[in-house]
Amino acid sequence: MQAAQVEVAAEYLVIAATLLFLKSRALLPPIPQEFVDDESETAEEVEERLRRRLIAYSKYRELGEQLREYQREAGAFFYREPGDPAGEIVQRYEIDPEKLKRAFIAMLAQARPEKRSIARERVSLIASMDYIMGRVKDRGEAYFSELCAELGMGRDVIVITFLAILELIRRRRLAFEQPEAFDDIRLFAAPKAAA
Repeated sequence: MQAAQVEVAAEYLVIAATLLFLKSRALLPPIPQEFVDDESETAEEVEERLRRRLIAYSKYRELGEQLREYQREAGAFFYREPGDPAGEIVQRYEIDPEKLKRAFIAMLAQARPEKRSIARERVSLIASMDYIMGRVKDRGEAYFSELCAELGMGRDVIVITFLAILELIRRRRLAFEQPEAFDDIRLFAAPKAAA
């Protein structure tokens, strides 16, 4: 235990013992005169001493509350920095959270709402099909990863490119080859059906 805690506990025990002593004196009959020690304190003296200690304690407690209040008030002040161009005089500005909240709400009410619109770039399935067929005619073949990289790697572009490939395969204009699962898809012109 730390020394401060032992002192607080000892003070508490002394006060508790003193109160028990006074209570027992009040409840029990008076001690016969032949058993009274002349050097010991009387019950009235003990009570007076305890009263003085309790009064001193209450004063300390009130002063502690005042100091805490002063600390709260000091925390609500903003001090101007030294060397401020406004002057060397240190000024204090009291900050009231309630006033700050009302000022912020008033400013929000006065602010004009900004109208923003996000325009998505539309990707055409027909345009993607034309682009893919043009690449296959020029090079003889094309890879899915290359087409996506050329058109842009956005999610919507990848999906439209894949749908365009599926539609071209369904129309029998493209053939594909994928040796294993998750390999790149090689696209080439579908062979003409024999008439």
